[in-house]
Amino acid sequence: MNRLGIDLGGTNVAAGIVNDAGEVLYRYSAKTDTKSERSVVGSLSKAVSSLLEMSGISADEISVGVACPGTVNSVRGVVEYSANLPLCGTDVAGMLSSETGVDVSRIYMANDADAAALGEYRAGAGRGAHDFLMITIGTGVGGGYISDGKILTGRNHSAGELGHTVIVYGGEPCGCGRRGCAEKYCSATALVRLTKAAVAECERRGVKTLMTEIAEADGKFSGRTAFRAADRGDEAGAAVVDEYISYLSCALTNYINIFQPEVLAVGGGVSNEGERLLEPLRNRIYGEMYNKRQPESFYTKICRAELGGNAGVVGAAMLGL
Repeated sequence: MNRLGIDLGGTNVAAGIVNDAGEVLYRYSAKTDTKSERSVVGSLSKAVSSLLEMSGISADEISVGVACPGTVNSVRGVVEYSANLPLCGTDVAGMLSSETGVDVSRIYMANDADAAALGEYRAGAGRGAHDFLMITIGTGVGGGYISDGKILTGRNHSAGELGHTVIVYGGEPCGCGRRGCAEKYCSATALVRLTKAAVAECERRGVKTLMTEIAEADGKFSGRTAFRAADRGDEAGAAVVDEYISYLSCALTNYINIFQPEVLAVGGGVSNEGERLLEPLRNRIYGEMYNKRQPESFYTKICRAELGGNAGVVGAAMLGL
């Protein structure tokens, strides 16, 4: 059976036909039409029809996996709720089947972070692991946990909201309604906030920082700003990086203590810092985690995710395995 995966986002749809090795053979991308639930499904339908036309494969010869942000009932093929899309109790699988001719029994659904984790588990950083955890750091913080090939979804299909675990009690207010969530301290958005606050403090004290110069050259503050400044010896930039890593290591240590995965992969834009981020993370985590007194062979391997922007597409395609 051929497999087609769709990574549905609030801005873009990315899709592809994927082989058994996790290679994307045909690609499709377009803007998501978010006017209504029907227009969103129409964006999915267009992705399917375009890829079938590209590949010459018929609707009877393919399975379709859809990765969607929000609470996804993978059993019924229904998106119960999505904060960034007009989907609420929407029978996405049924509607997509009607529009494409792909039998509903061959349409699979999952939360987008879960699908990305499955992609890495099958064809990326989690290959060969029994228990695998992936954290995606971008605008927010997402996560997915895979054990023996199965996604942990919980009884209500909402498990894995790791960005909404509190690491600073009474801290920054979060969109979920709580305060001090990991997402408010560990996301790329949070890193930019820390960077801007440090620059403002430097300006107040009349201290120069390379972060200002780097942001002006780039035209904006980004998750790279403090790291680039720190790499050039800027003390204020180094302080921001250290503070950010302290928050992220706190969150990841919690997750390791809960799940004890063989592999924890870090994905998203911040992971592009590579060992500049991962080495100090490991040093902190391995010194703080519950099982630090066990032999190192029992330690969780902490690494960068491998599939990049393909993870959601690959994972979605493999939902039917």
